[in-house]
Amino acid sequence: MVRTGLAALAVVLFGLTASAQESKMKFELFKGKDDLTHWRLKAPNGAILATAGQGYKAEADARNGIALLQLQKAGAEATFEVFEDAKKEHRWRFKAGNGQIVAASSEGYKAKADAEKAVEAIRTGAATAEVVNVKE
Repeated sequence: MVRTGLAALAVVLFGLTASAQESKMKFELFKGKDDLTHWRLKAPNGAILATAGQGYKAEADARNGIALLQLQKAGAEATFEVFEDAKKEHRWRFKAGNGQIVAASSEGYKAKADAEKAVEAIRTGAATAEVVNVKE
């Protein structure tokens, strides 16, 4: 579903300088109802920008997924893809070199350019985002 607050998110997220985005994004690690460790990447305003492609039995494996996104480099090892889903919304996903989805957009975007802006914000901010454990 395309969220009505997308415009507000864009103003808060993309209106910041790159250094402000970097200092305020954060990864949250948490145990899900399935007893697996999950993570999400939050924007400075608290909006969820990305979620893990899966739950992990070990927290260390979830942290490895975060590290892959933090160290991402377009190329053979891992890539971002922007695509149109069945509802004609634009989404993105981050795939490891083996094709496994490591991270995905938490919402659909009406415009492809908005999905691409989200990818650029994550490229800029994820590398220095703090990783914290939270309770669900």
